[in-house]
Amino acid sequence: MNKRVFVILIVILCGTVGGVVYNRIFKITNTFQDNSPAEKGGLVNEPSPLSIDYMRRQEYPGSEIAIEQNLPGGSNYSRHITSYKSDGLKIYALLTVPKGDPSTSSGLKKPATGWPVIVFNHGYIQPEQYRTTEKYLAYTDAFSRNGYIVFKLDYRGHGNSEGKPEGAYYSSAYTVDVLNAVFSIKKYKGADP
Repeated sequence: MNKRVFVILIVILCGTVGGVVYNRIFKITNTFQDNSPAEKGGLVNEPSPLSIDYMRRQEYPGSEIAIEQNLPGGSNYSRHITSYKSDGLKIYALLTVPKGDPSTSSGLKKPATGWPVIVFNHGYIQPEQYRTTEKYLAYTDAFSRNGYIVFKLDYRGHGNSEGKPEGAYYSSAYTVDVLNAVFSIKKYKGADP
């Protein structure tokens, strides 16, 4: 193949891939709005719901965390199945809370500002195989034994969480659930329920 033809094919391929990526990032529409450049037939770029810019413009109110079930605790922490609201859906999570008692062998003393918190986001597990209390327990145990509240969420459609499971690549649904979890845990008082 001639070098010139090869270079032209590469340029065309890069332009096509770049156009596809650009169109996935921005919805390009020919809408006409008052007092806008689009009135004259120009393009209006709206940020994609998958973009950081779009996500920053949204609100994530979260909710109070509800204790759904108390579970057997660990050596120096309690465990609970909890729920919070995200996009109107009830999302479940495992909440572990350290027990601060300096007289115990753990020696944990609750900080004056409260226990630090980890919002634990799990990797992909097929929704029909996911169980709140079966995955990542060694991690939540290690963090909680060492003085961290761990809020390990189930995404929508996983475990008992409402909603349908979404793909993480073409949907912001899981990100919305995480951001609502962050604002929900901020409302949590940090005391053992």
